[in-house]
This record gives sequence, structure tokens and C-alpha cells, in this order.
Amino acid sequence: MMPPAILRLLTMYGCPSGLMVRWLILTGRMSGGLRIMSRALSQGLCCKVRFIRMCIFPKSMPYNNNEPDCFPFFADTDGKWDVEKLDFGFWDNLDERIAELCEIGVEADLILFHPYDRWGFAALSQKESLIYLEYCIARLSAFRNVWWSLANEYEMVYKKSMDDWNEYGELLKRKDPYGHLISIHNILMLYPKKDWMTHCSIQTKDIHHIPYWKQEYEIPIIIDECGYEGDIEYDWGNLSAFEMVHRFWWAVCRGGFCTHGETFHKDDEILWWAKGGRLFGESEKRIAFLKDLLYSLPGDGEALFRPVGTNPNLDKNDEEAVRQDDCFRNLLEKIPRHRKEELIASAPMLLSADGYRLHYFGRTCPIYMRDNLPKDGVYRVEVIDIWTMTRTTMAEEVNGHIKIGLPGKEGIAVLVTGISGASLKISE
Repeated sequence: MMPPAILRLLTMYGCPSGLMVRWLILTGRMSGGLRIMSRALSQGLCCKVRFIRMCIFPKSMPYNNNEPDCFPFFADTDGKWDVEKLDFGFWDNLDERIAELCEIGVEADLILFHPYDRWGFAALSQKESLIYLEYCIARLSAFRNVWWSLANEYEMVYKKSMDDWNEYGELLKRKDPYGHLISIHNILMLYPKKDWMTHCSIQTKDIHHIPYWKQEYEIPIIIDECGYEGDIEYDWGNLSAFEMVHRFWWAVCRGGFCTHGETFHKDDEILWWAKGGRLFGESEKRIAFLKDLLYSLPGDGEALFRPVGTNPNLDKNDEEAVRQDDCFRNLLEKIPRHRKEELIASAPMLLSADGYRLHYFGRTCPIYMRDNLPKDGVYRVEVIDIWTMTRTTMAEEVNGHIKIGLPGKEGIAVLVTGISGASLKISE
């Protein structure tokens, strides 16, 4: 039986694809911090944010040079953090931010540990870390919109071992009475499958791996960091708006979830990625367009997981065609995994359900597409431009073999929806 937490994730965002927004925010009350966060929250009402990822401990990185006014704990006379001497002003502020998010229907993915540290929080002992986690559970689990993220880029928290992380995950699963979602975010290596994980939180540009991760982990796959729309000097923070939108469509049509983030240089160092504020990019509204499209479709689509070369519309009454298809499938079984993944990467990007097929052509530029629709049905075909956010009806009341003209440019999708008749779902 599927755990209640997973059912909640799929109910909120749809299965198997979803849309989220990434926002790493300092919860310390920095100068102007409450005003900045309030502005971000008010804009969130109109930008269709459903999920915000935020640190509990303050963050020290480029564009994060300010000193918080308060911390989770007070220090002792030697300057060492005393995890049993809590600064309730800090925690009250965090409560308020989570509650504000809850009021507008936004989930708060709380990052419990991270390596971006100049104050010593990443060096807490295991005993101190467990005391801190116990308090987080006791105080924050009552919020219905809380998720737990054990870490951002867990491998870089060098003081902690794999056994430490497992102990944290097991503690959360055992002691959180409400069964909130739990994940752990990587920089290089995906965390091994554990029974306390409710979903995968993955940093990667290799979005085509999603089908394999779904098979391996058997839980929802969230591409929690595919890069950021922006213009800063770091490779992870200077995607074009089109590339960000493309990666969302790519992830969705591979059967995963994806998160948005933004990093445009600002002299005042108020970047959405770090401190909220306001969005300046062009991808957010186009991601919202995709979200609205997905939410309007009948049923939950499943992603195609088939390497190029197999026939999704094979006539099983054609013995020779079946024999050739079986030969190719047997050949695929013998090749190394990395070659299979390369073939999957070049396979058609497709979501299908009983009521629709959503094809996405990514950065390729075909001038037409073909599809074999059931002959005992009636279907509508639309061409979607992911950048201009337009939907153009190309055919009404069609069935059987179709050939649809396309504009021959990047960022084009085709939506086939059922009017009546047989299912459009493509089975493996």
C-alpha cells in the first residue's frame, strides 16, 4: 500500500509529473528580511508557487554576506553553540514564515542541514544534531505544509557520515506523528534507496535519467535543482529562460517533477534563490502555463519508457513485424546500461493517459509528426508552442494514421485529446 505521505504528494501535484519552485531563504531576521519575505509571499499568490525550499540554518555563499540578527541557538561563554539553549525569537519567526506559506497553499520544504556555513552549524556533533532534530519535529511537524529535507548537497557536509544521515531519516520517520515527506538532496551522488525516503530530491542536468530512477527507487522523482534562470557567473545560475522552461517540459514528459529557481545579479544581493524578493525572469509564467495545461488534462499521464527502435503501435497480428520487434528488444537487453540510457534519452518524450497523449519535441525541430490513433475513436490535435504559450488546433475529429505539420523550431509539443472512443494510453 502506498504511504499516506506519497499519496499526499501525488494528490497535490499529480502523478507522475509536477511543478514546484525552489527558494533557499535565510530564516534569520536580516536587515529588511521580513519585508523582503513578505514581498516574495505576496508575489507568490500570482505566480502559482506550490512549493518553496528553504534553509533553517543561515547560509554563507556569494550574495549571502549579511549577518543574521538571530540564530536557532544561543552560544555558551566559549562561543560554542548550545543546542539546548534556544533563541525562541528565531523559531517564532520561522513559525510565522511557514504559517504564511500555509495560508496561501504553499508547501515548505525545510532543509535541516547544509554545508554553506561560516558559523559552525555544519560541524554540530551527532548528539547535538539529534537534539536539534528532535526539537524540529516537536515544534514544526504540527504544520501541515512542512516537508523534511535532510540536507542540501549532503556529500559536502563533511563531518557527517552515511550512518549519520540514515539515523536522521529513521528518526524523522519514527517520531514525526504526521508522516511528512522526507528526502535528501545531492550534489554528485544520489543517496541510496532507504525506506524513510518518500521521494527523491535530485540535483542534475541529466533529466533523461528519470525513467531509470523511477524504476530503481519506486518513489516520485523530483529534479530539485536542474539549474537556475539567471546571469550570475556560476554555471548553475545562468540558464536562459527558454532553457529553464524546456527542462520543465523535459522532466514532466519523462515522468518526473521539476523545480524553478532564479539568480539574476543584483547589487543589493537580493536574489530570489537566496532571499526571495521578486522574480525578474521570463520562465515563471511559462512554467505556470505548463502547470495549467497539465491540471486541465483528464487523468494522470504515464511517461513512455521505451528506447528508440521499438514500435508503440505494433500490429500484433503481423507475425513478421512482431518477430523483428522481439529481436530488437532482445538486442536491447544485452547492451550496457549506459547505452540503454542514451537510447532512452533520444526516445520520444511522451505522456499518455486514456484521454490524451502529450508529445514534446524538446530542442529538435521537426516539420511534421506522425501518430497512429485508434480507429474506433474521435480525437483532436493541437500544436503547442512552449515559449509563446499558444495552442493551435491542427485537426478535429480525426483517427487512424495522422500526419501533422509542425513549425520546425525548438520548444514544440503536440497534444492529442480524446473526444470519444478508445483509450489513447500507450502501454509498455
